[in-house]
Amino acid sequence: MSNTPHNYRHSNREEPSMPEIVVIARLQAKHGRGPELLQLFSELAPQVLDSEPGTLRYAFYVEPDSDPLRVTVVEKYASRAAHEAHGTGVLTAYLPQLLDLLDGAPDIVELRQAPLAVSVGEAEAARLSI
Repeated sequence: MSNTPHNYRHSNREEPSMPEIVVIARLQAKHGRGPELLQLFSELAPQVLDSEPGTLRYAFYVEPDSDPLRVTVVEKYASRAAHEAHGTGVLTAYLPQLLDLLDGAPDIVELRQAPLAVSVGEAEAARLSI
């Protein structure tokens, strides 16, 4: 572990070298359909990871004791093109079944890295992003 300070600075403008996109999707299953939703994600996730190299993170979290089940998906894409590829990739085959399991439309937020300027060590710098 290095104690060398790193200036952790990002610009708001789109740059070819740092266009990573983070998407947070919050979904709620229809009452009693939570297990089916988790099974669908269990089938979908490996296919996304295998076929979409630009998908850097595809993580699923559940809210404890939520009934009906609420799931938050944290997605990270290497670029805008990778994000668009996800929307036209293997996910499309699962959309009809996914939408049938959900109680309403997903709440989706797209995020970009905040333009922080902090001096931290290498290990800490790695912890400042998803």
